[in-house]
Amino acid sequence: MTRSFYIYFKEIFHKPTRQEWDILKLAEPRFEKEYTYSVFLTHFIVYSLLFVPPFADFRWDILPYLLGVTIIRFVLLLQFYTKSISLEKVIYLSGIIADGLVYIVFINGIQSFPSIGNFYLLNSYLMSFIIPILLYSTRLNPFGCVLSAIYFSIFHFSYILNLPIELQNQTSLFSQYFLIIVYWGSALLGVVFVFNKRKDTADVYSLSEEKRFMLQELELAKKVQDALFPGNIKIPNLTFTFYRKSPNVIGGDFFDFVQLREGNVGVFLTDVAGHGISSAMVASIMKVLVSTIPYRFKTAPARLMDYLDDRLTQDLNKYHASAIYLFFDFIEKKLTIGNAGHPYLILAKKGEEFQELETQGAILGFNIKVPPISEKTLPIAQGDRFFIYTDGLIESMDHQGNCLGTEGLLDLLNRHKHCENVKELETQLLDELKTKYGLDTFSDDTMFLILEVEE
Repeated sequence: MTRSFYIYFKEIFHKPTRQEWDILKLAEPRFEKEYTYSVFLTHFIVYSLLFVPPFADFRWDILPYLLGVTIIRFVLLLQFYTKSISLEKVIYLSGIIADGLVYIVFINGIQSFPSIGNFYLLNSYLMSFIIPILLYSTRLNPFGCVLSAIYFSIFHFSYILNLPIELQNQTSLFSQYFLIIVYWGSALLGVVFVFNKRKDTADVYSLSEEKRFMLQELELAKKVQDALFPGNIKIPNLTFTFYRKSPNVIGGDFFDFVQLREGNVGVFLTDVAGHGISSAMVASIMKVLVSTIPYRFKTAPARLMDYLDDRLTQDLNKYHASAIYLFFDFIEKKLTIGNAGHPYLILAKKGEEFQELETQGAILGFNIKVPPISEKTLPIAQGDRFFIYTDGLIESMDHQGNCLGTEGLLDLLNRHKHCENVKELETQLLDELKTKYGLDTFSDDTMFLILEVEE
């Protein structure tokens, strides 16, 4: 515990670096404004003296002094905007004059009604002067707290010297000078507050700079990741459209086309577990793996998935991913599917309804091979449509807390199965997701890809 306090005070009382000084200078006007407003508002507390004993008995005598305090505080408030004189000088000068006027009121009070009861009553009132002392701690200059303790001590000495002789004889020195100890204690506490505020201000600014730098890096990473996605490319015998959204600027959802020399094409889509930078990097690595994989694997989805599973397990054993690979053989007019723990492919033969095609296969990255990745092959023809997606789409909830779910997605697709092309289908899907389901934003990385076979 002692060591913790030592480290804490060592940190807040360390000499600011040049960068920290620059930060404090930039932040200083905001804290000066905070102090100016606070001291102007809180000074109205002194008007409560008009209603408490013994001041209530001669309130019209002390009112000019209290009005003088208001005028002084108002001048400080105006000076913050005009700044014709150094604001710091006005702060200290107005503090000395205003607090001095209030002390004159207390001196008049004890001289007008000299009793032991009023002495202790006024002492309790004077305790409230810790408020203007602590208000200096809203600034970034610790000297303000010390200066206030100095002039309050001088005021209190004057107050004690002006006590009637009978009260000086009836009261102890401790009771007379105790408030000076209180003032200095408050000042020291205020100094700690100021140094802590300075440290926090520098830390917050540093964190904001780090955040700004990280956001710049994320924007750059997003541009890099965007460049990895297929652009406006032409895929022979296929038309496609896709949608992707990530709550973290970049994410782990990714797809790519694998174009083969004989005109066939593979479509690879993956959902790396997790969010943000790490999953996006793994997704990028998987793109490289798929792009550079031996040719014999590109035509065999199950073997491609096994290869990726082995590489993820060996090279990136802390990450796992689901994936689906569609190999379109336009020569033999067939589609071969391999699925590794990914949501099922949804397909619609021309003129028919969308339905799921169940496939099995273990998720990538664990090398468990159970269940093994099995391939399914089906014939394809012009007008056949295929919908592949990541689970962020069906797991997102609407405003009532209901998930879209697979059944909801199938209903949605079938309501718009008559759309003339895949782009229109995508637009209709997104419009209904936003209007009916309220899914204009997604809590997880979300992607879907719509494909249609052409001649």
